[in-house]
Amino acid sequence: MSTIAFRFSCPLEAQDELVAWLDHAAVTGFLQEDDHLTVYAASSDAPVVRDLLVSARPGLLAGEINEESIADRNWNAEWEKTIQPILAGPFRVLPTWNESASLEGIRDILIDPKMSFGTGHHESTRLLLAAMPERVSEGDHVLDAGTGTGVLALAALMLGAQHADAFDNDPICIENASENAELNGMDSRLHVFLSDGSELGQHVQTSRYDVITANINREVLRWMVPLLAGRLKQGGCIGLAGLLVSDGPLMRSEIQGWEMQIIHESEEGAWWSVWIEPAATG
Repeated sequence: MSTIAFRFSCPLEAQDELVAWLDHAAVTGFLQEDDHLTVYAASSDAPVVRDLLVSARPGLLAGEINEESIADRNWNAEWEKTIQPILAGPFRVLPTWNESASLEGIRDILIDPKMSFGTGHHESTRLLLAAMPERVSEGDHVLDAGTGTGVLALAALMLGAQHADAFDNDPICIENASENAELNGMDSRLHVFLSDGSELGQHVQTSRYDVITANINREVLRWMVPLLAGRLKQGGCIGLAGLLVSDGPLMRSEIQGWEMQIIHESEEGAWWSVWIEPAATG
């Protein structure tokens, strides 16, 4: 099956917002340049992506959308060549084929990405990784929602968590996260399973967690967080990412409605991450 590349002018400052808008299963990848954005999709999914582009907020796209059909090839191998080590807080996320020397005081998380989200290259992943040392304690039980490569769950285990459960709705991610757990010697402490988050009780090994992370997108988080909050231990917290700075006002209102409170927030570029816990009562 061929791949369709949609290339168009897009101001650099608008690209993160448009990428977030295009967070859909039909989109297989992006190429961001100074003033252009290219969106890739399988030819069978091209109509879906075309509709998403047409319905984007005015001002995000500039000019004509050029479409090009590209013959099928090993896109995963091509993409893997671009992955370089990334520093985030006390962690360095690096592919197994990279031979960089170790760094003092830095924990290396080895990954073979396989197109899963969580290489550390995206701001939302880095924001959560940087904040995790302040949230994860020795012996904690952790849940990672939308795990991708499993990088956040692996980071929690490296910080001393006793066990981590992690789920994703993409079978490729389940396979990838499991393999990455083995690469890092964490496969006995990380349980990965396929789920959309609505039936956690059928899969998890504990009913309550000290720390929950969810790096997904705004709309999924809006319905999922109340479910995740019900899995928190007393004194537990949830780290959210995959959110734009512009999502802040809406999400603050949602957080209040969930009877949660913000305990930490951070930004990088157009992206915002927030940690929340149950609001004090009485």
